[in-house]
Amino acid sequence: MSDQPSFFSEIKQMLVDYFEAKIQLYKIGAYEKIAKTSAVLFSSIIIALLAFFLLLFLSISGGFYFGGLLNNTALGFLIIFGIYLVLFIVIVLFRKKLLEKYIMDKVIEQLFEKEENDQ
Repeated sequence: MSDQPSFFSEIKQMLVDYFEAKIQLYKIGAYEKIAKTSAVLFSSIIIALLAFFLLLFLSISGGFYFGGLLNNTALGFLIIFGIYLVLFIVIVLFRKKLLEKYIMDKVIEQLFEKEENDQ
């Protein structure tokens, strides 16, 4: 009879240890996903910032180039403005197809990439 309480207490302790380990595993998995998403977000921000400055200086150069061709700097920058206006209208009209779906797919891909590798 004395073996039964010991047996049940051992089973109980094993179950408690199992669930604590399982909770710890889920926490580590969540931290890993948060870290991976943060890294992707941070690197995307750096790339976007560099692309912004590249586009800024190319736009200024393009404005002066077209201004030199037309002998009117203001018209050169107006042409660059027109190009950006057309791009803005296209992006606004097709943002669901072009941007939102792409961004959602990339975020979901990053979040579930680890699970696919485990299988």
